[in-house]
Amino acid sequence: MKGLSKPLTVNQLETLYGLLEKRNSGTITDKQTVTLGELIKKRDAKPVLSEGAKTYLKEIYKDLVFGRTKEIQSKYLTKGLSVEDENINQYNEVNGTFLLKNENRFENDYFSGEPDIIEDGIIYDFKSSWDYSTFPLFEDEVPNEDYEYQLQAYMDLLGLNKAKLIYGLVDTPDDLILDEKRRMAWKLGCIDGIPEELDQEISNNMTYADIPKEARIKEFPIYRDEKIIALMKTMIDQARVYLNSLNTTLAKHLQLI
Repeated sequence: MKGLSKPLTVNQLETLYGLLEKRNSGTITDKQTVTLGELIKKRDAKPVLSEGAKTYLKEIYKDLVFGRTKEIQSKYLTKGLSVEDENINQYNEVNGTFLLKNENRFENDYFSGEPDIIEDGIIYDFKSSWDYSTFPLFEDEVPNEDYEYQLQAYMDLLGLNKAKLIYGLVDTPDDLILDEKRRMAWKLGCIDGIPEELDQEISNNMTYADIPKEARIKEFPIYRDEKIIALMKTMIDQARVYLNSLNTTLAKHLQLI
């Protein structure tokens, strides 16, 4: 979705409407006509695949052609998977709910996904912050727009109109805390382990029993947006065309060998 053009700002929209009125009344200047053309071009710009998207599609294509899978690993992903149940349980405890994990995967012609929870016509998706510094307690907008696109896809899959993106701050598993301390020891060149004060600081920064659970949940409501869903499908169509072009490129390459 990085290939989507940025929408016009409020000021740009006001300028656009003002110049359209001038054009209709025949009072627009040559310079204003150029500005009007640029604003219309930006407003009506078609989405295109970004170079990053093309690179990612090439990686996917090679995985399929060579029958290989590039394993994705990160400490953030590992924590998210490890504490998923705890994150949901924390939300249930604070809100007095009894949300249960969804185990079904859904697919249509464009999307495939497994929402965390589907309850009373609402999709719930949980994200676990790595530590307190990345927990979006005071954010008014979703920190990662990719998650908004993910939930729009889920709503399209299920024909629903509302979703909730929920960030939770829960204790980091002991093995990941130990890994973090080892990483710090290696970085500082501490053969016998890090100083006790630093050891305690890392543990304190990655566990949160002293913070009320109500302050460890941040909820963002997401509503179905047909325009965004349509744009996502347009981008998928473009991705499929690009993948087909890679197939043609590979076939030509094999003929030359």
